[in-house]
Amino acid sequence: MSTDQYTQILDVLTEYVSVRLLGEENATDLTKNTPLLELGVLNSIETARLVAYIRDEFGVRLSPAAMTATNFRDLETIAGLVAGVPAAAGVSEGSA
Repeated sequence: MSTDQYTQILDVLTEYVSVRLLGEENATDLTKNTPLLELGVLNSIETARLVAYIRDEFGVRLSPAAMTATNFRDLETIAGLVAGVPAAAGVSEGSA
């Protein structure tokens, strides 16, 4: 995946978190390295919604093996996961 594609994914995910999880007025300090789990931005319900959004928006299905705190610690790691971590790490493209 190209840098441009990764950047686009990161931008889309940043907007999702800004608008749907934080509210734009609360998202002014959001960066690609903001610790989403540590700050409580992502909890089990919001993570499930984000995973569904990723599936719908990018056509990427995340397996249970990909559902780790390490993979969801910040926007940068989530974008990397969506951008094409090998299937062995729990990512597959396409819808089912």
